[in-house]
Amino acid sequence: MTSSPTPSRVFAALRRHGLALLVPCSILAITFGGYRDNLQKEEASRLLLFQAQARVQVNHLRERAGSLLQLAEKLHTLRPESTGKRPDGLGPVLAQHPEILRVGVLRRGPGGSLITHSAGPRPADPPPAPAASPRGAPPALGGKPMLSAPYALPGDGAQGRQAVLILSPLPGTRREFAFIEVGTEPLLHHGVAPDEGLSGAPRFVVDVLDTTDAPRPVFTSAAAPGSHDSTTKSLGAYAEGITLAQRHWLVIVSPGAAATGALLDSGSGRWLVGGLLLTLLAIAIQHTVQSRADAVRRQVDEKTQALAEANDALGRYIGALADANRRLASEVDEHARAESQLRETTSLQRAILDCAEYAVIYTDAKGTIRVINPAAERLFGYRADELIDKATPQILHPDEHAPRWTLEGSTIGLISLPPGAESHSAEFDMRRRDGSLFPASLSVSIVRDTPGQIRGYLGIIADITQRVDAESRIRHLAHYDNLTSLPNRSLLNRHLADVLSAARARHRRVAVLVTDLDHFKYVNDTLGHLAGDQLLLAVAQRLRTGVRDGDLVARTGGDEFVIVLADLDETYLPEEAGERLLASVARPFELAGHQLTVTMSVGIALYPHDGVDGDTLVKNADAAMYLAKERGRNQARFFDHGLSGRYSERLELESRLRQAFEARQLALYYQPQVDTLSGELIGMEALIRWCQPDGSMVPPDKFIPIAEECGLIVPIGAWVLREACRQQQAWLQEGISRVPVGVNLSARQFDDTTLLATIQAALAESGLPPAYLDLELTESLVMGNPEHTRQVLAECKQLGLQLSVDDFGTGYSSLSYLKRFPIDRLKIDRSFIADIVTEPDDAAIAQTIIAMAHTLRLEVIAEGVETEAQLALLRRWRCDAYQGYLCSRPLPADEMTKLLRQLRATRQVALANI
Repeated sequence: MTSSPTPSRVFAALRRHGLALLVPCSILAITFGGYRDNLQKEEASRLLLFQAQARVQVNHLRERAGSLLQLAEKLHTLRPESTGKRPDGLGPVLAQHPEILRVGVLRRGPGGSLITHSAGPRPADPPPAPAASPRGAPPALGGKPMLSAPYALPGDGAQGRQAVLILSPLPGTRREFAFIEVGTEPLLHHGVAPDEGLSGAPRFVVDVLDTTDAPRPVFTSAAAPGSHDSTTKSLGAYAEGITLAQRHWLVIVSPGAAATGALLDSGSGRWLVGGLLLTLLAIAIQHTVQSRADAVRRQVDEKTQALAEANDALGRYIGALADANRRLASEVDEHARAESQLRETTSLQRAILDCAEYAVIYTDAKGTIRVINPAAERLFGYRADELIDKATPQILHPDEHAPRWTLEGSTIGLISLPPGAESHSAEFDMRRRDGSLFPASLSVSIVRDTPGQIRGYLGIIADITQRVDAESRIRHLAHYDNLTSLPNRSLLNRHLADVLSAARARHRRVAVLVTDLDHFKYVNDTLGHLAGDQLLLAVAQRLRTGVRDGDLVARTGGDEFVIVLADLDETYLPEEAGERLLASVARPFELAGHQLTVTMSVGIALYPHDGVDGDTLVKNADAAMYLAKERGRNQARFFDHGLSGRYSERLELESRLRQAFEARQLALYYQPQVDTLSGELIGMEALIRWCQPDGSMVPPDKFIPIAEECGLIVPIGAWVLREACRQQQAWLQEGISRVPVGVNLSARQFDDTTLLATIQAALAESGLPPAYLDLELTESLVMGNPEHTRQVLAECKQLGLQLSVDDFGTGYSSLSYLKRFPIDRLKIDRSFIADIVTEPDDAAIAQTIIAMAHTLRLEVIAEGVETEAQLALLRRWRCDAYQGYLCSRPLPADEMTKLLRQLRATRQVALANI
């Protein structure tokens, strides 16, 4: 009895389709379950976030309204006069609270009428009487501010704007009340959190009700589009009451327009999309597997049928196979003989490659390495298995040689070949495994097969480091001095020709300095030639470090050196360079256990004034050098004893400065220093000015450096100290100044041993208390010699002086180092203040200096403040004081006296009003 085929077909169908349906259905069930759970968690999280943000809104509104009530309690100090003019202190209040419509005073007139005196942006109409007072009379407040019920502003028509009134009794009277009229809409706009404002597309809808007596609307936000969708409705609303001066407000915060995002922006959406994609992937995989199984079954059936047919034909081929086997045996013997010969040839080639002294690399037509010999492994530091099948340039060539990699415009290799060439040689740097480069000689040849097609490229590489080093040594010996390694006369002549050619094209000046050691023969005679060579080496090093990087120092023989100063301008003069070199060489040398001091003479020739070619300039500079030796040695001399126009101007200005100092043409100007918050004068800085007889002014940055160089700054600085102390004492005696005056000290003054004596004499001569003198020192001066600085500053503090660091931020900027000095204040350089409004980097630097200085208990003064925006930032950063044109330009003594008298009169009037 045969079994029915129906169960087998059912089983096959279940096996074919059941698993395909079970897996996707299971994944879908898990996906939708997880989606529902994630959706519930996201809704709970949004509800908590909404409530927290709503509380922030209510707290900001409470703080804003509270600040207005506190302002009302202090309003009596700013009450407007009957003239209606705005008090001086009322401007900042209105700027800080834009929601204030008016500020003023209510007085009871005859018959209980109200008389209003106010100031503010709204017209001075009488404010409505508070609802709590009969017949419009202000209520008895008991000394505390009172908040009125909201009322509509007159003249708004259909706009429906509302305001509230804050009343505060004025001390000493029962008929006068200070009031603040506050618009509810701007109060709500400025009272909410800055990042959750009501402008633009609101994230919240805020409604405020006055529930003191009967619910009355104070403010109602317009509902944003989308604020009533299912998402926002699920969050509900948040309500909280606040009490403001006996009135109760109920703040209701509802969610605004919900942020609509893509499905993948939420976790539940990503879960749902991921589950659906996974389901589709499972279906695709199941379908692929099933299709491949069906194809395999069909192939099995077809192969089985073909196998049966092949078995039939097999018998026919057996006879032919026997004949073929006999022929194959003879061919195998022949192939074995050929293979033996090939092994012998390959072994010979391998031996040749292994014994080769040069590196051999064979690449295929695409530039991929196929063969490498041991010499190449040693040269590049790679094992053969690390280079086989690797592209050549990425391993052996530096990146800058990329243009040489191309072979026939498309492939890469050892080096590109010229068009039509079968071989090519080149020298360039190649790269080892450790990344180091070495000079190499590379020869590349094309390898072709029998039909003439390119099979690959054979490269032979040799390390030519020794040859390159030898050539470099030869070039060095030909162009450089063997003892000092400085350029010799040959390289000097070539360099001088190039410099003069460039100077001729650019119309620039060039200086040639010829130097010769004074009495060098005595060194050789007394200490020996070895010590003389050591001295020449030391002198060469000092000369090299004493000039710019682009200048040339050459040794032309014996103890003679030639220096070429190219591209001269007003900031780099040859005579100044000569003086620096003289000072550098004059420092003692340590030679063979002896301390030796030598000098040298310098001759200077200028192009084009003293010659237009190198030989002439060197000859003239040499003549000037001998002139320097004749005039006493240890000095620099120009060839024609003349000075350039710039040098003549400098000498003329120095002469005029000396005459101006003797003729009392110098004067002190004073610039106020003002507290950033109160605007009060806290100090002033004395600044020197040079007013010529014709009324023109010489800028300080032009004559002060000259005074520093010629030493005139010391007597000028002493005069500045005496004059500043005298003028400050005069202001103290008149009673118009109680703030210190700052005096700048130069580096030469600070190093002068008579500095403390000069300060003491100026204080004693003027009778000025030391606390009213503030010495200002630059940052580089303070950090130049810390030990000397600490000693001098300590002695200044013992005298009772104040100390400031000027131009802070332009030098070392080390606050941690400054804490070791008795500094009272820092002055931020004007270069950082100028762009703090527009440049975030300057703003960050200034803010950091202020914060760090305060941690060290130092006062901070900002220099060069010229705009209100700069002052606003300094106030925000809690900078102590500022000076600049925003406050006042530097004033002469008589104008500063007038300003101080005006400030004293203003203070007296203010005290009288209080």
